[in-house]
Amino acid sequence: MSVPARRAAALLLLVLGLLAGSLAGRAAPATAAVDHTADRVVVVGVPGLTWADLDPERTPELWATAEESSVGAVSVRAARSTSCLLDGWATLGAGNRARFPGTDEGLPPVPLPPAPAEPGEAPPVEQPEPEEPVLDTSLTHCGLQERVAGAALGDPQATVARIAEDPGTVRFGAEPGALGAEVGCAATVGRAAALAVAVPGVELTTARVLPPDPEEFATLLTACPLTLVSLDQLTDAGRPGAEQTDDGTEPSPRATALARIDEAVGRLRDAVAALPGETLLLVAGISEVNDGRAQLHVGMAQGPGFGDGWLVSASTGRVPFVQLIDLAPTVLRALGLDPPASMNGQPVRATGERPGLAETVAELERVNTAAITHHRNTGGFFWTFVAAGALVVAAGVLVVGHGGRGGRPRARPALRVFCLAVAALPVATYLAGLWPWERSAAPLQGLVAAVVVADLAVVALASLGPWRRRRLGPPLAVLAVTLATLVGDVLTGSSLELDGPLGYDAVVAGRFTGYGNLSFGLLAVSLLAVTAALATALGRRAPAARRRLVTGGVVVGAGLPAVAVIGAPALGRDFGGVLAALPGFLLLAMLLSGIRVTVVRLVAILAAAVVAVGSVAVLDWLRPPGERTHLGRFVEQVLTGEAWTVISRKAAANVGILLNSPLAYLLPVALVAAFWLLRAGGPLRSAPAADGRPARTPAGLPAGDAAVVRATLLAVLLSLTIGAAVNDSGVALPATAAALLVPLLVWLVASPAADPPGRGEPRGGAAHSGPADGPGRVTVVSRGSTV
Repeated sequence: MSVPARRAAALLLLVLGLLAGSLAGRAAPATAAVDHTADRVVVVGVPGLTWADLDPERTPELWATAEESSVGAVSVRAARSTSCLLDGWATLGAGNRARFPGTDEGLPPVPLPPAPAEPGEAPPVEQPEPEEPVLDTSLTHCGLQERVAGAALGDPQATVARIAEDPGTVRFGAEPGALGAEVGCAATVGRAAALAVAVPGVELTTARVLPPDPEEFATLLTACPLTLVSLDQLTDAGRPGAEQTDDGTEPSPRATALARIDEAVGRLRDAVAALPGETLLLVAGISEVNDGRAQLHVGMAQGPGFGDGWLVSASTGRVPFVQLIDLAPTVLRALGLDPPASMNGQPVRATGERPGLAETVAELERVNTAAITHHRNTGGFFWTFVAAGALVVAAGVLVVGHGGRGGRPRARPALRVFCLAVAALPVATYLAGLWPWERSAAPLQGLVAAVVVADLAVVALASLGPWRRRRLGPPLAVLAVTLATLVGDVLTGSSLELDGPLGYDAVVAGRFTGYGNLSFGLLAVSLLAVTAALATALGRRAPAARRRLVTGGVVVGAGLPAVAVIGAPALGRDFGGVLAALPGFLLLAMLLSGIRVTVVRLVAILAAAVVAVGSVAVLDWLRPPGERTHLGRFVEQVLTGEAWTVISRKAAANVGILLNSPLAYLLPVALVAAFWLLRAGGPLRSAPAADGRPARTPAGLPAGDAAVVRATLLAVLLSLTIGAAVNDSGVALPATAAALLVPLLVWLVASPAADPPGRGEPRGGAAHSGPADGPGRVTVVSRGSTV
């Protein structure tokens, strides 16, 4: 084996050792040995129920149930953006995202027909049409599913079969009714609940309402090991409309419906308490109702293995969040059954000690407030990034000029401040989380104010610190703050990323901890740029004979722990991030060390990333199923033949983001900036020597600095390209990176042509250091440089 090959192998082994060490060092959950076995499981689904509905006086039975339960916030995300009644029960039974066939918004509003005349009566006199016809909105949004649940579920098996064939369900690889198939026998109360278990071969006992007779009630609960109860009273507490509302109900009817739900829960608790053996009681708000907007819902677990703690699952990895898809694996664990491979959820468990119930409910309400504020306003923040990026490029062309010379020189200082403000905006959205804006009377305004304050703080830090005397000091300061924020956040639990404008969304439930795809776009730029600056600075201080070795060693030394943080299941949990980050670091090390980049070496770099990620995924898969992250679950899907479903869904999501997400418009902005900056004669293009004048380096940088900038941009480009290809929202990844990178490049070309003078030194050099009189004269200035 050649020396380069041995070094590459040693490097790969070191990467694997760091990733494996971070995986092995993850502490096993304290509740891993708790016995969750139960004789039976009762699942109570309450569409539309949120933690704001619980009150010790208005809903005493629900309050008492929560007192004795482990509690959490449930994301009911199914296979559509807003989960309705039938979507929720189908998803619960599949342990995976599913949906009832139909459009996301139901049927469009239609004019109400005139009432028919009674026999013997004269036909109604035709009235002139009103300016705005009366519209029937009962079938918009969730109204269609609620109408079907109330009147048209005569054959639930046929409905489950239709759900299984729906493209949205197929996209997630869900098998509706898988819960019933595993248990084999179930009792249901309410039409909709049957969609969780109604498949051929399941012994099914059904009831429209809870039996009034206690003996009949007990018989129903003991007929099978699993009972599913759907309490749909909140669906009658409002009327669907063409436009969505907060919760889909009116205050007075909602209060009446909650009282009826509370009474039913009280009867269930009494009946369960009278049963022999152990019973696991799960209560969850399983969907939205009417025209309500998506939000988080109630989750309670009472029985074996659950005390008065918080709920969590391996699918979220964050207290107090669980998902609707976690309930089916939880039921199967309690009954001593293994979940099928099609279930993506993980069993729910209790952890920690929660405070008193009043404080707990208040905290869960704040969690929901933060989630819905993020969910409902993400598009506005995205458009802000697009507009800011476009303004930076337009102002740059106007002020700097097409070739970096001319334009409006007096406006350059203002442009540089504006560039720093726009570049600091992404990290400001994370730093805003340091202030509890969700506790304010107006959460959205509080979030916006926190982002503005954080942005101004980062700009002040970059502009006023001692690094401002360096040519690249201010942009490197912004990059360093971005890097420190992202790394520090993931090391401390990713609290800033959750519900941040560029972070993940608890309602969407794509990720709850670690690095999201948008964050990785920012991380790739800041991490590679700061590493390049550090490696170059240390390399220039090293003896000439060791300069290349020191420079490359610093890049590798910084890259290895960074890749470990990105990929560790206990930290970054980013499958695609390791695939994208490792090649970027290796390419940067080669470019800065002067190693020739060839196709063979690039392929070897990509292969090393694949081996690293694959090894960590296998190690994660070797852990108990209930503790696996998405890395280990993907290995399981490869072994069961379901990996292609995941890959195709991610590809479809990428296309969807390209066509529909506001962030996609940052890509044209970045392309325009690239054309302006990098075209022949552009501000970032080198110009050859001509007419006896020296060659012009990009943006007037020294030749060495210009080479470092080029190497960094190439490494960033490689990481972003790979990241865009392997992530489900990958197209948004380079777009987010552009929100940070483009304004910094415009800042660079808007800067003066040389470093600002040192303290006590006038611009243009020290006193008496005028221009040389002849080509052979050398003048030494105060810094020791030569002219």
